[in-house]
Amino acid sequence: MTGRSLMVVFFLFGTLTNSNGQAGKENRASTDLQAGEINAAAPALPAPSGPFGIGRVGYEWIDASRPDTFSANNSGAHRDLMVYLWYPSPRTDTKRTGTYLPGAKQMDASPEVQRRVGDEFGPSWEQIVSGDLVSHTVENAPVADAPRHFPVVVFSHGLGSVGFAYTSLIEDLVSHGYAVASIEHTYTAMAVVFPNGRVVTPHQEADPPGLTPEQRFQRMQASAGLAITEGARDEVFVLSKLAEMNSQRAHKFPLEGRLDIDQVAAMGHSSGGAFATLACQMDQRFKACISLDGALPPVAAFPEYGKGFTQPVLLLEIDHSGQPRGFDTAQESEYIKKKEAQLKACPIGSYDVVLKSAGLNHASFSDVPLLFANGKKIETEEALYNLRATQAFVRSFLDKSLKHDTGRLFNNSSEYPGTVITSYGH
Repeated sequence: MTGRSLMVVFFLFGTLTNSNGQAGKENRASTDLQAGEINAAAPALPAPSGPFGIGRVGYEWIDASRPDTFSANNSGAHRDLMVYLWYPSPRTDTKRTGTYLPGAKQMDASPEVQRRVGDEFGPSWEQIVSGDLVSHTVENAPVADAPRHFPVVVFSHGLGSVGFAYTSLIEDLVSHGYAVASIEHTYTAMAVVFPNGRVVTPHQEADPPGLTPEQRFQRMQASAGLAITEGARDEVFVLSKLAEMNSQRAHKFPLEGRLDIDQVAAMGHSSGGAFATLACQMDQRFKACISLDGALPPVAAFPEYGKGFTQPVLLLEIDHSGQPRGFDTAQESEYIKKKEAQLKACPIGSYDVVLKSAGLNHASFSDVPLLFANGKKIETEEALYNLRATQAFVRSFLDKSLKHDTGRLFNNSSEYPGTVITSYGH
């Protein structure tokens, strides 16, 4: 990717995907509330559809091979991440509920962070802080006895979001026997809370004065490129850390020996989709790759690295036709050609799935539309339908790629009318 068109895509990457990748507040205007309309009852997340309960444990992991170039307090600091591992547990007590967002109170105590999370979660933020909005997750729950090994998904959130905004998607996967390592990408997440109480906000660097428009584009290009590469390296590092802990008892890892490190997928939403698709090209240990509306128009569907993908890829996206895209028809045409060429170069078992349904927008892969619906009947029904569609296609692709299932949904999508499925592979 070179030239001015690349600068355009990085501009879109840095602006339209901000705040959980939502393409501006216009997409959620119908669910915004006027004063006095807040529903006192906390929204209920959809119940996971699988037979397992959900456990979760958080880890602070430091990558000693990468310096932390943005650290304000320690010139010798290294890349520091919070990673939350969600795993199958016995489903013995369906009434037990857990925290939706660990660290919410620390986030709420900072006016700067409070503004960001208030924009992200809207009317539900107060209920998240108070604990009235709950998940189906139990911290440090016992691990399910069977099966012996769990396939793994390494997950990346969208720019300016957090992994917890995708709780419904993650819980549903775990309930079907997957372990999910959700990365809180430091300086990319809206806030990361570490065990010592430290809260790290996104890195923002003002342009020096006197730059020409072309120079500003070049800085933005470099910054976005570094962010994608750093996010992909986060995924590769987390996979290596999981493999290490899975094999060494000295760590007292509750899932020691239980993770199927030979069956791992990388998945992400929006900018996280770019992280995941780049990570897959960097590291062949990933056996499947999922990008949730993470294409990079008007340049390409995926970032490019080396010889491309060796594993099947799912691009699960919404129908963007008719939406303002910030570029002209000639660029759109070139983008479609490039996207088609990239998809055709993917291995057998790859798909482009375009979802079409009411209320669907770029944030629909997360809990955000449901939380903004705030109990309103139509908006809630639409948000739940779109979450179910995302869960179904993600799970069917992973079952096919990692569990060698038939992937029936890709042969018959009648459950989700209007969906367009195109298979690829060489």
